[in-house]
Amino acid sequence: MRRVVVTGAASGIGAALARRLAQDCEVIGLDRKAAPDDAIEFVECDLADADSVREALGALPDRIDGLANVAGVPGTAPPRTVIGVNLLGTRRLTEALADRIAVGGAIVAVASLAGYHPGFEDRIAWLLAADDDAALEWAGSSGISGAQAYDVSKKAVLAYSRRLCARLAPRGVRSCTVSPGPVETPILGDFETSMGGAVQRAAAHTGRHAQPEEIAAVVAFLLSREASWVNGTDVVVDGGLTSRRAES
Repeated sequence: MRRVVVTGAASGIGAALARRLAQDCEVIGLDRKAAPDDAIEFVECDLADADSVREALGALPDRIDGLANVAGVPGTAPPRTVIGVNLLGTRRLTEALADRIAVGGAIVAVASLAGYHPGFEDRIAWLLAADDDAALEWAGSSGISGAQAYDVSKKAVLAYSRRLCARLAPRGVRSCTVSPGPVETPILGDFETSMGGAVQRAAAHTGRHAQPEEIAAVVAFLLSREASWVNGTDVVVDGGLTSRRAES
């Protein structure tokens, strides 16, 4: 049976993904609170805390078949927290688990349409090269808002995943991202606060927001063997929002 680690497994997209994968995989869910599904093994982990990540790594198996980086915080959080969780925590866990992923395995990160917002392009390469302390110092002292930090964090996740693809492909391990638009999760209200009217306008274009299960289905596919020739790419799952906005 395939073994997959899912971060953010206690709610939203992560919980939907864990439930879906548990039908035919051994799922280990990481989050700050326990996943609601008893079929999922739970390991407590706060991605913002390096010691918590280190402790969680000790509880994870030596071999896994997939890693789904779903955990994240919205732009209502302080910029240091946004960068610390969405980018640095994701990177810290991924780097530690990369060598445990079996041939034919995959890493899939949930990014965002926000990663395509213009701005801060010149900062991404620096962030990916910076150590955690330098990145957090920049997030706290640069004057960026939480919403801007969210955009930057997702831009960086997209770039990081592409770099992982180049690095891990020779080992037979894939790396992809999924970029949703607004999703009906417990933190949708936070996005409405941090992004202003953009979230409401998105629903006006598409008729509704995505359900967590709709995003989870795409992540599950990318983790599967059926996606063996999908690598180094981002899959936008936005109900046609991007195209509809361009035509309006």
